[in-house]
Amino acid sequence: MKLILITAISDYQKAIQEVLKKIGVKHYSFHDVHGYTQESQQEIEANWFGAEIPTTDSVLFHIFLEDAQCDALTEAVQSLNASLDSESKVHVISLKIENHV
Repeated sequence: MKLILITAISDYQKAIQEVLKKIGVKHYSFHDVHGYTQESQQEIEANWFGAEIPTTDSVLFHIFLEDAQCDALTEAVQSLNASLDSESKVHVISLKIENHV
């Protein structure tokens, strides 16, 4: 079993949910999160409103999958990313679970 984390901009939420449905994932959780990009010192100094750090509205999915479904998810997300006309992509991380109750 693996814990899968998927991050993406909020605009991709429905596309990710369609991918999960397509590969047979019935249970998952997701949260709205704020993404940050660390700016260079020059960009910070040029920011007239120094207290404002721009954020990106994003989503974070948590999914428990059997190993066999992980390959299907990876392939589906690679296909989704190839179809996106944007620099922003969907990111998938899988973590092996050694024990669970």
